[in-house]
Amino acid sequence: MLEIILGTACLILAGVAVVAHLSAKRARTRVIELSADLEKMQSTQSQVIHTTKLASLGQMIAGVAHEMNTPIGFVKSNVEVVRELMNEHRVLVGKCVQGFDMMLAADLARPESAAAIRRTLSKVRNALANDARLPDADELLKDSVDGLVQIANLVKNLKGFARVDSDGMDLLDLNECVESALTIAAHQLRDRIDVVKELGNLPKIHGIASQINQVLLNLITNAGQAMEDGGKLSLISRRAGDMVEVEVSDTGKGIPDKILPKIFDPFFTTKPVGEGTGLGLSIVHKIVQGHGGTIKVRTTPEKGSSFTISFPVDHALLKQPA
Repeated sequence: MLEIILGTACLILAGVAVVAHLSAKRARTRVIELSADLEKMQSTQSQVIHTTKLASLGQMIAGVAHEMNTPIGFVKSNVEVVRELMNEHRVLVGKCVQGFDMMLAADLARPESAAAIRRTLSKVRNALANDARLPDADELLKDSVDGLVQIANLVKNLKGFARVDSDGMDLLDLNECVESALTIAAHQLRDRIDVVKELGNLPKIHGIASQINQVLLNLITNAGQAMEDGGKLSLISRRAGDMVEVEVSDTGKGIPDKILPKIFDPFFTTKPVGEGTGLGLSIVHKIVQGHGGTIKVRTTPEKGSSFTISFPVDHALLKQPA
């Protein structure tokens, strides 16, 4: 009887071991499957985010092209006017040359020749004294140089945004990033939004310029879209202890309390289908966290919202001259 009991116990233990082995094997298989699914999901999300960034870059390029049309247009117009002025001035110079030729060929001993020369010189002198072509051309050329500087700044700012794949950490001035983002977003704000800037004296931080620019552009663009009928956009930068902050505030419609906890969730959007991916603030949150920073939001329905991004200051940088 004892042998039967022991044999049965051994069989039971063996069965338990087999079941445990199979369960462990199934568990390992399931873990591997879940890990593969997670990796695939992360890869898909990264691809979607990358595609969104490219789409955003395309919109920026279209906006910059629009911004460039204005200075290019008046530079072209100014150059054409300057060419006309120079042609007219060339005709006047030709008349001056004719007057000198007449003097050189005249017989000054004859009174009538001297009188004719005086009349010619008087006309040439008055024409030169009253000629405004050169000053006008100079002003037009100065305006053209200003236009070319605007174009150069747009290209410079676009170059900073275009480096979407850059992984290099640089010393960044957040105020310069704010100005750069404003330049790129100008076509969305002009004639509709009053922009108020209060940029303080900030120490530099370590960061990836293209990513910080993307954060600020997304926040500025969202603020502009929240003020469909116009309003005021406030941009404030300041030092706060070991952090530097940039506050982006609008006087738009605000964010309802029921959706406020979801605004940083990937793919969450309140826009109609086809008008938003729901990745704008998600990307902002991810980039800010990746730089060791934080993002806070204050909002009041129908009065506006305020997003504050903060980044740590490297103490080693504080010892360097600005």
